[in-house]
Amino acid sequence: MDQPHGNFIAFMNRDKQPGDNKPTFDGRLVIPGSDIEKHFALWAHEYADPKTGEVRIMFNGQTDAISTSAAPMDQVASLLREGAPERGPAELGGLKLAPRQIVLFPNAYKADAPEKSRPDYWGAYYPGNNEPVVRISVWAKKDRQQHAMLAGATSYPMPGKSEAQQQDAAPELKSLIDSGVVSKGMPEGRSLGRN
Repeated sequence: MDQPHGNFIAFMNRDKQPGDNKPTFDGRLVIPGSDIEKHFALWAHEYADPKTGEVRIMFNGQTDAISTSAAPMDQVASLLREGAPERGPAELGGLKLAPRQIVLFPNAYKADAPEKSRPDYWGAYYPGNNEPVVRISVWAKKDRQQHAMLAGATSYPMPGKSEAQQQDAAPELKSLIDSGVVSKGMPEGRSLGRN
C-alpha cells in the first residue's frame, strides 16, 4: 500500500524587504492522507554548515492554529474553545519541534545520489495536540512570475528507515504533481513570453 502524502507549497512574500522581520515565504500544507490544510509562514536563516563551513539557508516557521479547510464559523469556534492540552515538544530523529512548528534544512543527502530526484530541502512539522510528526520534502522552484517558491509533499516517517532511504522510497516531484497531490509552479527555464 502506498504511503499517504499531502501538499506543501510556499510562495515568496513579495512584501519582504532585506533586513525586515517579515516572513520569507507564505504557504499552506496538508496533513498526509487528509483534507486538513494549514497556512504557515517561513523565515529564512543563514548558518554555517558545521562540517564544511559553507553558508547555507534553512527555514523555520509556524502554522496557523486553525484549518482553512474548516467551515467559517467552525474556524471561529475553534479559537474560542480550549483544545486538547498540547504535548511538549515532539521529536523526529533528534530534532525537537514545538506544537505547530515547521523546520526545513538543506538536503545533505541530495549530493550523495545525483542521479535520483531527491528534494532540495527536507524537514518536519508537528501539528500539536498529540498528533504524529510529519516529514516534509520540498524542491526549490519558480512561480509563474519567476519568483522563488517551495513545492513538495508531506508524509509520515517510516520507522526503521534513514532519511536518505525515505527520500528514495518517496515518489519524485513530477509524479506527485501529475497525481494532483502537489501544486505545480512554473517549470525551470520557461519564459512567460511577455514583451
